[in-house]
Amino acid sequence: MVKTNKIRHILAVVIVLTTLYLAAALAIRLVGGNEKEAGLPKLPRNIDLSLKTLHYAETREGVKKWDLYADRGEYDRQRDVTLLTGVRIVFPGTDKTGEITLRSDKAEYFNATKDVTLTGNINARSTSGMEFTTGKAFYRASRQLVVTDDRVRFRDARFIVEGVGMEFLVPTRTLRILNDVRATIAPAPKD
Repeated sequence: MVKTNKIRHILAVVIVLTTLYLAAALAIRLVGGNEKEAGLPKLPRNIDLSLKTLHYAETREGVKKWDLYADRGEYDRQRDVTLLTGVRIVFPGTDKTGEITLRSDKAEYFNATKDVTLTGNINARSTSGMEFTTGKAFYRASRQLVVTDDRVRFRDARFIVEGVGMEFLVPTRTLRILNDVRATIAPAPKD
């Protein structure tokens, strides 16, 4: 009998302690309930999805046309546009032309057409040394064409061409400066 009473007393103590623990935990949770829990920030109304670091790739007939990388992307389903920041588009090239990397602060990627509007500190560089800078540009995926109506500065090897407006055909690396063109050609280095 003594053993049965001891077991009952121990069981009663365990039940009381468990009840006190649950009551204390519930009280602490209710008192601290006014504080907002740390979590993900709320998205703006027009944004359906937000991603940190993303990568799009465009291929046609098994050939890679470009890779688009961004530090951040926010998808707006209503407009079918992805708003990007910290953007880098890489166009593959041949051994002669080299790969071209186009960078900008911000961009809008139009999901249906795969066109890209780039804004802010746009800089393009190729592995062969070609470079151009402008304030805004538009990439037309269907024609593989980069266009701008903004001021542009193009540099390659020994010459610099500046003007307003540009068309740059990515596959052939053909460049046209449209208005107010000024070109500077440096003399060849002496041997």
